[in-house]
Amino acid sequence: MELTLRKGSDVFVPAGAYRQLERRLAARQRELAEIPSVVLSCFDRRTRMLPFIFFDAGLFPAGARAIAGAMHQAGFKRTRAVFELWNPNFSARAAKLDGRPLEMLLISSMQMHSSRAFRAIREAWTMGDDRPLILVGGPKAIFEPYQFWSLTGGRTAAAPDAVVTGEVYVLLDLLNVLVEHRGRHDTMRTAFERARRSGALEAVPGLVYMDPQAALEEPRLVDTGLQRLVQHLDEMPDEVTGLRLMEPPHRGKGLSPAPLSDRQVRKHCWIVSLLLTQGCKFNCPYCPIPAMNQKSWRFRGPEGIARQLSSVHEAFGVRYFFGTDDNFFNRRETAEEILGALARTRLSDGEPLGSRVRWATEATQFDAFKNRDLLPLARAGGLTAIWFGIEDLTAELIDKGQKPEVTLELFRELHANRIMPMAMMMYHEGQPLRSSSSLRGLSNQVAFLRRAGAISMQIMVHSPAVGSREYDSTFRAGKVLRSLGHWQVPDYGWDGNRVVVSGQESMWKRQIKLLLGYGTFYNPWNILRALRRDGFPLREKRIAYQLIGTLGLLLTVPRLLPYVVRLLVSKPSFHDGPPLPGDVPVRAAQGSFPRWPAQRELEGNGTFLPGILAENEFAPIDGALTLASGLDPRLE
Repeated sequence: MELTLRKGSDVFVPAGAYRQLERRLAARQRELAEIPSVVLSCFDRRTRMLPFIFFDAGLFPAGARAIAGAMHQAGFKRTRAVFELWNPNFSARAAKLDGRPLEMLLISSMQMHSSRAFRAIREAWTMGDDRPLILVGGPKAIFEPYQFWSLTGGRTAAAPDAVVTGEVYVLLDLLNVLVEHRGRHDTMRTAFERARRSGALEAVPGLVYMDPQAALEEPRLVDTGLQRLVQHLDEMPDEVTGLRLMEPPHRGKGLSPAPLSDRQVRKHCWIVSLLLTQGCKFNCPYCPIPAMNQKSWRFRGPEGIARQLSSVHEAFGVRYFFGTDDNFFNRRETAEEILGALARTRLSDGEPLGSRVRWATEATQFDAFKNRDLLPLARAGGLTAIWFGIEDLTAELIDKGQKPEVTLELFRELHANRIMPMAMMMYHEGQPLRSSSSLRGLSNQVAFLRRAGAISMQIMVHSPAVGSREYDSTFRAGKVLRSLGHWQVPDYGWDGNRVVVSGQESMWKRQIKLLLGYGTFYNPWNILRALRRDGFPLREKRIAYQLIGTLGLLLTVPRLLPYVVRLLVSKPSFHDGPPLPGDVPVRAAQGSFPRWPAQRELEGNGTFLPGILAENEFAPIDGALTLASGLDPRLE
């Protein structure tokens, strides 16, 4: 279900509060610099397939990088950022910084990578009393924080010390409390336990942790409620800081003597994702992001964005950037100011920034078309590609103003300015593969977009995403897959590439049709078409993406075929209602803001969600724990 919304000024922390926290911590840099810490970005390799395969290895997740950068700027100088795709055998037991074992392990995980987060927690607990303080964050933590206590009970009980259910401000707020409770020779875990027992953590919105009176064998949780957001994104840490903390790629269990050097950054992280804007005027029922952002509109200042791109390019030579925007053209005034600043910025050698760097973003077709007069300015500022959430050209699934005739005109404008249009589609229930007299079919729409000039194609299966408005109703319909035979659908099964909702057509047939939809766009025949010298202004880009996409499809098919076989031969079982938040008692901290809408009763259960419990009262959340939920693409 959707998160609740704060109102008015209560949505945000006071202006300057983030920097104030940072300065307060940095004042104790001499002691904090001695604390070895790792920020681990989890990655489940079973999700490596179209549309992200190949590109994922060259893009270090922005969330983990930002966390590491924030800690470093706040005085935690012995901090390293680790990406599991680069370091698949990383072990907290083996990791040492400057010869010292870890004192803090911060784990960031998307929903589909959560099994790796659970593994990292278990592995850290094998260190016994010498284990580090374990903090968990990321999309999984935001929407399903209580499920991290599913590992309790039995001989292998394990859990994080706390789950951070918000942005980096919540982390710094927590660290500030811990530092105040830390003795001269104490570890951060000792400081955490002291703060937990004193009740000091209840004053930090955005945390979930075990009650001081509980034990791991029979856990009870405290939820401090919904976070507040930092309104002015220029307060966030500089991108250069986090990029200088990345662990080099290797297959060892420990850490390298030093992070990537400035000269190595471009080689391994050749695309840098960075925060430009956050927010979208649309409120699609399948998208949890607007509520997660409190339906607010936030952005970095135009000059600040230009400074971030310039500093990263000049420090590391990186040319390619990706803005983690929800809808860049959401507000014209902001977009125009940012584009203008990028277009007029010059590097230290006098060259225009837009001639040296190339950056991409995401926007709705509706807003990009409405602001198409800004495209020449965008190109002058280095914009090279826009990913469009077209979803469905017929607007049968969702109407965001997308129309075939608008698509043709907008794509022509983009081509004229040498900006690549990148299409993102959503394969939904009831949609045929082909239709004879309309664009309703998936293959028909994909072929239309290729002819219109789309350079790349992303197709995701419409699935109920945790945190979205349609999540509960889809599960109550009894069509969401729970298991196939004895095989429970794992979290990685909710990566958007696997059909997990039953409909009129067999799920295995729909799974094959998804692959055929990709095959309509990426195939040898279209490679030959791209090679023709027909005057297409983005010919080289089309050739490159056709080659990469076709190879990616060849790797994706064998990775999905075992799932197709399971769908074909195994007996399915389905959920009869939305998964419960957890199976442990939870109480709301005194004065906390409810995480979920008040007075929302669980159907057929008679209990209420933990986020709206009376203060200081425990209530059990009955029922089996279910880890199935959707994917959120932000914050990673």
